[in-house]
Amino acid sequence: MKTTIGRSFALAAIAASIAGFAPKAIAADAAPSAKVTSGKVGGTVTVTATVEDVDVAKRLVKLKDENGEVTELQVPKEVRNLPQVKKGDLVVATYHEAVAYEVFKAGTEMPGGQGSVVTERAKLGEKPHAGVAEVSSVTATIEAIDKAASKVTLKGPEGNKVTVKVKDPKKLEGVSVGDLVQLTYTRALAISVRPAPKK
Repeated sequence: MKTTIGRSFALAAIAASIAGFAPKAIAADAAPSAKVTSGKVGGTVTVTATVEDVDVAKRLVKLKDENGEVTELQVPKEVRNLPQVKKGDLVVATYHEAVAYEVFKAGTEMPGGQGSVVTERAKLGEKPHAGVAEVSSVTATIEAIDKAASKVTLKGPEGNKVTVKVKDPKKLEGVSVGDLVQLTYTRALAISVRPAPKK
């Protein structure tokens, strides 16, 4: 199986990830009393795979994961030092995902959506490694609240709606339809290649 790694996110991805939050500052022009509640959750996964084969000319690498499944990856030209990757090397990928939310009363002036991406890659001569971190924020409006089921329906700036489960029902106290939710979604991926273990 050949895999190309890409990236995208939207309100649905942000809200669906309400299992992972990281805090964000209140807008400078928002009165502190306007904030109703906030929260954060996060998660990190680390996966290790062994290099089974490298085709430098075609920029293809076959990796065998911890379950023995082999995946062939097309390595982008931006990845430096591919010729240094050898059979038996270990590829370690660490993925972190987090979402922060803050709820403000209706009528609070909020900043528009924003996002940023930071990348890093290996210097010439080093074993290949790379990292990318993305931060995106969006303001949604609470369209409906189902306290019995601990669910909230959010409407994004483009009119798209998503219903999310609230982990802690106490977070719904004081929250009303029409309130604004500032969501900040952060994810980071770090990949490094380590020499094959010595036998």
